Amino acid sequence: MARRASVAAFLEFVPMRLAAGLVDALPARVALRLARGVGALSWLLLPKRRRIAVDNVLRSGIAADEAEARRIARASFGSFAMLSVESLKASLEITPDTLEHHVRFEVPEETMELFRAPGKPVILASAHLGNWELSGHVVSFLKPLVAVARALDNPFAQRWLERRNPRRRIQIVPKHTRDPMALLRPLREGKLLGLICDQHASGGGVTVPFFGRPARTVASPARLHLATGAPIVFGVCYRTGPMQFLVTATKPFTHEPTGDREADVLAITEKIAKITEDHVRRFPEQYLWAHRRWRALDPKRANG
Repeated sequence: MARRASVAAFLEFVPMRLAAGLVDALPARVALRLARGVGALSWLLLPKRRRIAVDNVLRSGIAADEAEARRIARASFGSFAMLSVESLKASLEITPDTLEHHVRFEVPEETMELFRAPGKPVILASAHLGNWELSGHVVSFLKPLVAVARALDNPFAQRWLERRNPRRRIQIVPKHTRDPMALLRPLREGKLLGLICDQHASGGGVTVPFFGRPARTVASPARLHLATGAPIVFGVCYRTGPMQFLVTATKPFTHEPTGDREADVLAITEKIAKITEDHVRRFPEQYLWAHRRWRALDPKRANG
């Protein structure tokens, strides 16, 4: 059984590797046009995800009608497809020496000072907006980054990516790690801890409004802030053109504990959710709408 699974994984990996080779061989503009085509094809072939995306846009109130919701949702499929191409290209093309040719920063000075200051911990909260993979790549040039991520299901693809892009200044913590210190340790060492916190939290989350509707939300940034005092920054990397990006971030913020820990966690998480909303409104076509964010509104499918 294990051998058959391994063979199946390898056969799945082969076209993925060929596609990556094609991306490397093509100019960025051509590769990104192909990615948009893949996004358009996914829109046609994935009706369930298409419906989820349109429903989410309508629930958010960003679109005035279904036609506008479909336009935004369809664009988000293309945005997601382009993310992979951009990330593959960026791992080779965007370096500290070429950064200014690809990335513009819209970041308060106090935030940049904190990113550059050695030994000062930062909790970087973000969302599935723009190119979240690239945001980690870019900020790691300023301060060593520890990021929480789930390994790829395909072990051949995972090993190939690790060899192709060793991410010398990025340490990956498995999403479901059993190490209780895995997230506290980087902050105590004065590193940057990146957490994407906009999707449904199946466990350990709290319910706060998101676009005015109750949503079970990741509370890790709040709990880690209360445990360590490390300031929180919310940041996003938007796409502004072919291999052109805008990195934007808030000022660092903290929360004075009130003595009611759960109330403090709720207050911080609600603030992050509101900041996330504001950023999504800025570039709604670059948000990952195909995730079932408001599962509390659909209890019959709460575990789907």
